[in-house]
Amino acid sequence: MSSKKIDFLLPADIADGATSGILLGDFNNWDFNNGVALKQQKDGSLKASVSLQSGSYEYRYLLNDGRWVNDTQASKYSYNPEFSVENCVIEVVSEIAPIAPKATTTVKVKATPEAVNEKTKAPAKTAKAKVAVESKVEAIATKTTKAKKA
Repeated sequence: MSSKKIDFLLPADIADGATSGILLGDFNNWDFNNGVALKQQKDGSLKASVSLQSGSYEYRYLLNDGRWVNDTQASKYSYNPEFSVENCVIEVVSEIAPIAPKATTTVKVKATPEAVNEKTKAPAKTAKAKVAVESKVEAIATKTTKAKKA
């Protein structure tokens, strides 16, 4: 199964002064030690990239000022009753490569005199064989007729 690179971007107005943080979620088992570092961009937003397999993942941002924040661009959220919070959800769908049409090759064959002669020789052999058989039949018939007359 192939993975897909996903960019996570936390807008500057949500980061609100935070200069760094980590991205935590199902993809790293919510483990602080495996958190994906958020890098501050020129506009004050925070960004991280993760390669993910196809599937559904819950995630949140933990900022260096101690705040947990959600992605305002998440397509949906999932309530976590253990912590009484909503986690962001991302659905990763692997891209299906389009199937290329089968290549067809047209081969043009040029008839050569040898090929033409081969085609005409076969019927000629059959005709000769037929004439030879008829000749033998006539010869036998002639012998039989001569034998009956004698």
